[in-house]
Amino acid sequence: MTEETANVAMLQIGDLLVRSGIIEPNLLDEVNRLAVKMRLPIGRILTMHGHVADNILATAVEVQSRIKDKALPVEHGVRALGLVAQEKISLDEALLKLAPKAAPKPVPTSNRLGEILMQAGFASPKQIEDGLIAATETGLPLGMVLLSRGIISRTGLNSALMAQQLIRRGVAERDKIIYALKSARLRSIALTQSLKENNIDPSPATDDFGPGELLVMAGAISESQLMGARELEATENKPLEQVMAENGFATAVCMQAINHLLKMIRDGMLFEDQAAQLVKKIQFATSHDELNLALSQLNEMDEEDPDDKPKIEVTDILKKAGLLSDKELQIATALALANRQPLLKTLFDAHLIDQRVLELAAQCKTYLDHNLIQLEQATIAVTYAMENNLNIDDTLDCFGWSAPAA
Repeated sequence: MTEETANVAMLQIGDLLVRSGIIEPNLLDEVNRLAVKMRLPIGRILTMHGHVADNILATAVEVQSRIKDKALPVEHGVRALGLVAQEKISLDEALLKLAPKAAPKPVPTSNRLGEILMQAGFASPKQIEDGLIAATETGLPLGMVLLSRGIISRTGLNSALMAQQLIRRGVAERDKIIYALKSARLRSIALTQSLKENNIDPSPATDDFGPGELLVMAGAISESQLMGARELEATENKPLEQVMAENGFATAVCMQAINHLLKMIRDGMLFEDQAAQLVKKIQFATSHDELNLALSQLNEMDEEDPDDKPKIEVTDILKKAGLLSDKELQIATALALANRQPLLKTLFDAHLIDQRVLELAAQCKTYLDHNLIQLEQATIAVTYAMENNLNIDDTLDCFGWSAPAA
């Protein structure tokens, strides 16, 4: 990715409003601080306080989309946005005014996720319209909004994102890919199968086992977080590795190492479960010294950790104890991805869990990780400790489960 492409991918609404002269830089700084405190998108803050009119914000969002779709140069978009605000004209009128001898370049909206979902029959125009409004208000990707509302399934969203990548890469004609996507939905089959039946190679958009899958296998992220990251990868035109690092799922150093581990897997030098164990150790490595120390332990990983059980997370304990629903977890995961903060912090900030519950569940997770208690014991212990104002060690003693020695 070139520096120019990276700058376009990171272009924010606030930057456009400042560069077009609609708001002052000091106001943007103030709004950014308020947005962090209130956990709202800056666009919502600007309109709530009357700094920017709704139609100007909507125009800024459209300019941002056209710039990211490479349909509009950044400086041209900035000037057009300024004209819209100054002369109270439409965006297309502003673009014509800036280039009167040539009509505006057509906007390639056909490859946007909402358009693909509508044409494949996953959502109605009204649902997409409402979803886009909610996406603007909340800052969540459109796909995660539709998923949280039950309009589309995880499988459907993943299929649509795959189709979007294939269209973008010009693997086949757009109509043929949309037909395959619609056929997969109607027949309840995998998109890859439908693509192959229509003589379309799905491999350019599929990675049987890539960085995301390895992070999931290592327990570093959930499948929902991977799905949200893939949507950001497609909509913001960023490499998945960059999305993962920016959202705090793993460090940039770790992501570089993951690509090396995947090559070793493909070359037959490493098993997937061995790589997953390594990722657990290097997930938050910030230097190559830390990385090399973990990688040096590769030869020691023969049968040291043969346990095939899936890793139990704090959220699994909370769900099992009835303190967190699947719906709450799904929405919180989407918010965590959008706000680029840890899932547990998002749950805490949303008042879905309190500090005491978090501490109890975290202590149980530590004991679970060391095979000192079972999941059923952990869920009972958390609930009993809450009801009787006890800590986990005292609770385990009450049930005769021998709390681990300090």
